[in-house]
Amino acid sequence: AQQIETLVRIACRYSAAAKRVVLASLSGYWVFLSTHRFGSHVAQTVLRCAVAECEVNLDEFDDKQDECEGKMVIDDSYGAIFQENTSSVPELLMQAFEELKPFATDLTVHVCGTHVLRTALCILAGVEFVDAFAKPNGNKQDGTVSEWESGVLAATRRGKLKDKKKKKKKRKPGSDEGNSAENKATVMKKMNMIAGCQTTDFQSNADVMLKEMVQILSLSDNTNNVQSPGELQQRTCHPSGGPLLVQIVRLLSYRDGSKQEDKKQGKDSADRRLGILPNEPRYISGSDAEAFVHKLLCWDANIPVEGDDAKQPHAGDIIYGLSGEPRGSILLEAIFRSCPDEFHDALCVVGGFYDEATLKEYIYHGVSNFVVQALLNSLRNRDQANKMVKCLCPIIEDGSLLQPKKHRTPDDQAVDENGDNKNIQRMGIIWRAVEMCSNSGSSQDQEQLIHALMRGFASISAGDDDNAAKKDSDAKKKRSKSKGLSAKGCIPLLLGLTASSDDEEAYSSGERLTLNAAGARTLFHIFQFTERLRSDWVNGFLSLYGTNDLAKIANDGLGSRCIMDGLLDGPAKEVASKTLYSKLFNRLPFLAAERVGHHVVMKLFHALPYDEKAVMSAELSHSLNRLGSNAMGRSVM
Repeated sequence: AQQIETLVRIACRYSAAAKRVVLASLSGYWVFLSTHRFGSHVAQTVLRCAVAECEVNLDEFDDKQDECEGKMVIDDSYGAIFQENTSSVPELLMQAFEELKPFATDLTVHVCGTHVLRTALCILAGVEFVDAFAKPNGNKQDGTVSEWESGVLAATRRGKLKDKKKKKKKRKPGSDEGNSAENKATVMKKMNMIAGCQTTDFQSNADVMLKEMVQILSLSDNTNNVQSPGELQQRTCHPSGGPLLVQIVRLLSYRDGSKQEDKKQGKDSADRRLGILPNEPRYISGSDAEAFVHKLLCWDANIPVEGDDAKQPHAGDIIYGLSGEPRGSILLEAIFRSCPDEFHDALCVVGGFYDEATLKEYIYHGVSNFVVQALLNSLRNRDQANKMVKCLCPIIEDGSLLQPKKHRTPDDQAVDENGDNKNIQRMGIIWRAVEMCSNSGSSQDQEQLIHALMRGFASISAGDDDNAAKKDSDAKKKRSKSKGLSAKGCIPLLLGLTASSDDEEAYSSGERLTLNAAGARTLFHIFQFTERLRSDWVNGFLSLYGTNDLAKIANDGLGSRCIMDGLLDGPAKEVASKTLYSKLFNRLPFLAAERVGHHVVMKLFHALPYDEKAVMSAELSHSLNRLGSNAMGRSVM
């Protein structure tokens, strides 16, 4: 199967006729291949390579001497096949989909067949999923690379066995800069297809086929009646069926989003370091995507959701159940990110996310807390943010979300079925909540969340004290109502970085920091708050860490992007730039020649007044040999 995939990839890359030959040769075998472990890999490769544009079409090769050499080779090699089967590539594709359609229901829950269905649906929608944070990989002069060299078309060897001799080193716990959902985030883009698949006839046939496939996969009875929970809801949590249903929601939303002329969403500013996910296209009311989502949630559109009153008979229980399932929660996250504004608010009401007790239960759960993060990240207006802040502040104030498992006491009553302490530290919730307030919240929301965070850190710091453990519950309640820990005291707990006692300690560029990713991102958004709220945090950070610590942070990927950029690119740059300049003055030549540190040097230069820029340039001029030795230093120059 691996050799066949390689041959298909080579043939379809350079010959349009080869696409017809390969598709015609598999006619009648699509269902068999889809249910085979290695045959399904071949089926996916053939479908994807058949619709991709040829990098160079050798069928048209002609040296201008006699007849067209490319045409002569085609007639000699494939003449008999083309006489028997005169169908074009678009026609052969539709025939393949017609073969799969009667068995789509069974293929949905098949471990191999579901992948072939996903490829087929992507082709029908004209969309493919690519890595949202793909690293630049260009081998041409303009820095671009052929789609046959990277991405979906290049990854033909699926299911490749690992080489036992080359074992990857295990990462230490907490070394990830974000959770797996962020690092594996995908974004949809329009598929580059052959001219035959861009015609009006093929597009209309593909739309009809896609609608029929969605009807089959949604187990619809072809009526608008709301069905009771059943097999479709079970498939949302199936290892094979769940991801397929997520893909359908996203594909249908993309088709709706591409039809909207006026997009409300701004420019996409995805950032892996900051955990900012790409903008997701949103479907419109009355579309196929909305009907599909309603069937998944057993949502009755005839029952209005007024205020905080939820009268949906089944949707609330389904949302609650999906949020606790590993695959169902991903589907719920996709719905939150792609639904219209009105339905987003209705989901929060029906799902109980505006209720403090229910929200706390969601947050404490090991799976559903990611649904809450997706909800906070996709809130649409200030009114929603205000409702969420009111529910979140009491949960944050008790400190349970901020306290690591090893520091938790038995009185916290957070134990699993074995009687062991559960890890309910949820820094991701803190980060997304602060991000929400920075983007959509009012100054009052920001202030309430900041004070709740400070009181939460005060409660866990008091719990670590031996004397505080002897206090009664009334004393703890009185402490929680106080102002809380200072901003300067919260920052080390937030970042997981204690200030160095020896500021003159020798520093090597090979040293690595271990920052709390969620804490660093939280601090970035706090630096964007109003001046009255952020000033204590900015001054506390700059006074807490000395020259050596600041140099380490500036030379760390996460610290540079989240903390230094938050200071030098944000509203606090006028104050922060002067303090950072005075503390990092002697380390500027060193940082200017570092891969990460030189970015901080350049941003610091742009943020400084003109007089300090002249002094900084004079200081760097003494190290021209060092700066000229690598590309980073030359860019600073």
